[in-house]
Amino acid sequence: MMSKPGFIWRLQIAVILAALTAMPLPASAQTDAQTGRIQITLVKTGRGEGSGILFYESQKYGLGISGPKPKGIWTTRINLVGDVSNLRNAKDIIGTFTAVGGSALLGRSKTAVIENSKGVLLEIRGVNLKRNFSLNLSGMIITNIGWQPSPE
Repeated sequence: MMSKPGFIWRLQIAVILAALTAMPLPASAQTDAQTGRIQITLVKTGRGEGSGILFYESQKYGLGISGPKPKGIWTTRINLVGDVSNLRNAKDIIGTFTAVGGSALLGRSKTAVIENSKGVLLEIRGVNLKRNFSLNLSGMIITNIGWQPSPE
């Protein structure tokens, strides 16, 4: 025969588990959108070219970067890192990014937030920025290199 305290304890656990399974999922879990990380290296050229890597679902995807033109910077390489959100698959990162909320200026202690037409958001910050300068990331174009986008 089960003792009364043991029965009450098991009943409480059952009620808690039932309540947890009945709770609605958070908005981020209700969609298929996921997050990833991005690493970008810009090389100081007149065209503002570079390369990057998207880390998404335990995979690495090579990226081509064009558009941002570093000016007034003494270094020849600019390293950027950031978070990627609203991805449904890796190919969603491909496209032209524009400013969110007005400005896409990246500075020494500033984070730039940019978005493409698929709603993918990049929150980018500089790693090796030692001077006060700004880099406008609006108009940055990301292409794939070395991987085939999966069909929809």
